[in-house]
Amino acid sequence: MQRRTLLTGAAGAMLLSALPATTLRAFAQTSQGVITFGQSTAVLTLDPAHGAFTGYPGGYEAALVLFDRLLDFDADMTIVPQLAESYRMSDDLKSCELKLRSGVTFHDGTPCDAAAVKFNIERMMNKEINTTNRPLWDPISGVDMVDDTTIVIRMSAPFAQLPNTLAHGSGAIVSPAAIEKFGEDGFAQNPVGAGPYRMDSFNAGQELVLKAYDGYWGGAPGATGIVFRFIAEPATRINALTTGAVDVIDAVPVHLVGQLSGNADIEIARRPGLRPIGLAFNLTRPALQDVKLRKALNLAVPVATIAERVFFGFAKAPDSPLAFDAIGHRTVGETVFDQAKAKALLAEAGYSAGADGILEKDGEKLSLSFFAPDGLFPGDVAVAEIVAASLRQVGVDAAINKIEKGAYWDHLRQDKANLAWDMAMFGFNPSNASGTYHLASLFKSNADDNGKPDVWNIARYRNEKVDALLETASSAPEESARLDALGEAQALIWEDAPYLWLQINENVSAAGKSVSGLGVLPIVFTTLRNASKA
Repeated sequence: MQRRTLLTGAAGAMLLSALPATTLRAFAQTSQGVITFGQSTAVLTLDPAHGAFTGYPGGYEAALVLFDRLLDFDADMTIVPQLAESYRMSDDLKSCELKLRSGVTFHDGTPCDAAAVKFNIERMMNKEINTTNRPLWDPISGVDMVDDTTIVIRMSAPFAQLPNTLAHGSGAIVSPAAIEKFGEDGFAQNPVGAGPYRMDSFNAGQELVLKAYDGYWGGAPGATGIVFRFIAEPATRINALTTGAVDVIDAVPVHLVGQLSGNADIEIARRPGLRPIGLAFNLTRPALQDVKLRKALNLAVPVATIAERVFFGFAKAPDSPLAFDAIGHRTVGETVFDQAKAKALLAEAGYSAGADGILEKDGEKLSLSFFAPDGLFPGDVAVAEIVAASLRQVGVDAAINKIEKGAYWDHLRQDKANLAWDMAMFGFNPSNASGTYHLASLFKSNADDNGKPDVWNIARYRNEKVDALLETASSAPEESARLDALGEAQALIWEDAPYLWLQINENVSAAGKSVSGLGVLPIVFTTLRNASKA
């Protein structure tokens, strides 16, 4: 990691003095051996089912240390064993045998054995219990218990991504006894797992306190406990870190990272993310069904400049619908800023300037309703304003409608009749690291474009060739064939331009010098799984 300076001296003092006295009194110095994590999002529920670890990503970050999964991702997003000592996919990709560690117990002392694992997988298969992450779990048709330490998972069709599902956060293995004790509704506030830390107390939305689990199969974790504390405001998180009230913070604003240089007491952890940000085009709108228009809109926006200047180099312009580190990524194009070419394409599409400079076609002005959240994605409002100004320069009126971040998802996932936007900012995080899962979630044809999207194909993109390629990418026996199909799908999607491609941001967190082993995963999460505190 690089050492950088955090706000110190007069600058830090001014920010600190600006905080209410009650806020400052609430932050005590952290305890010896306990890591306190000042999170930008609150932990609300702690169940892999029933909504899956809300809020996001805070709930998942807590789940990574509270629960174990059958498989895990290492720092490079390679799949490695966790509760399973080994696994073997069948040649036809329709089953997987897993050998489990013996002697593992949950925090309540009950055995984490094949019967418990079978219970968990069948629970996640249940669509009434597990309503989210369905593309990860729908291919599973059953699970057989061979003996106390061996299970076989069966799929209804070839499914090469099963290991990614089992390593995904929703693959957390929970105590069946705790589910029976607290019920399906109560477990989310009383979680019991088999991870290195167990719950001590939980004030949902404010603070979660964990303690090291003495019976953990992997030995004693690096800290005696972890406190997850919700601190919404970036300035407050930064001051909490500099004053020693917390040991770790996430979501460091990139415009403040430059002020962190040279401070030996703070370390910055940065990692390119897997979440490309873009503007989904509502392809049910007749104007936006013209690929020339969509390509012109892409040419009109200075994406590389946005990445460099808005995000101070902590972002990059994409070269594919997938992020650079996603499994299966292939370079298939580049973002080009060429407003002259954009204007030429618009003319080819039949548009000409009206008296007010806004382009028209058949008496209809090229006015687009542009939805953007306020505070949901990095720099979302600033980026939206640059996009709107750039489009205005080529004669396109894009009126920004800023939506409160908590309500934003509902605006995107409407049925066709209630879609109020022509362009909407969106970024999908493939938290199982699979490029196939990512593309299928956003670009596989919906069963019915008049209804709500099946997953996140909010654009209503439809290309039968892409659908077939994604099926091959998921089911072909040979990995080379799967990757080739995924690469071809990326090229077709890029050429069809169902999005105005924007930037891929880095994830940035920070820790005090007493903490080592902090992990920042490309799937947005900051993990304390391997962290320790001196």
